[in-house]
Amino acid sequence: MSLLELRDVSRSYGEGSALVSALHAVSLSVDQGEMVAVMGPSGSGKSTLLTIAGTLEEPSRGEVLVGGQPVGAMSRAAKARLRRRTIGYVFQDFNLLPGLTAAENVALPLELGTIPTSCPAANGSGSRSPARWWASGSCCSPTSRRARWTRPTATP
Repeated sequence: MSLLELRDVSRSYGEGSALVSALHAVSLSVDQGEMVAVMGPSGSGKSTLLTIAGTLEEPSRGEVLVGGQPVGAMSRAAKARLRRRTIGYVFQDFNLLPGLTAAENVALPLELGTIPTSCPAANGSGSRSPARWWASGSCCSPTSRRARWTRPTATP
């Protein structure tokens, strides 16, 4: 089973004489652990392909599956959970929040996902956001891509 699969995906914008076909019948299968480079000239549909594969945009035609599950019928909330837990998306223009440090911007998606109740920021005993607690090393920290959590240990 493919981790990501696009089946005959097309995406058009506009209508009539202003119709632009950004993608036409693209099929793609990516297995877990496989690396893929999307290359092409400006305007060839690379960003459109990635936003559709990342569930940020709907195709005009075709089907997108992540982990064998079709995403077309998923709610917005279900797609957001899928992106937080499975996809990992870095935007072309980064979409960073200027009031946060680089580490806090990276940690911010953790705040939107499951945060352990042992985290002072999550259980209300801390004054900072979970992202700020994580970035400062004062709280729990992820130990893997699956976001398992452990308390930081003091170094001797």
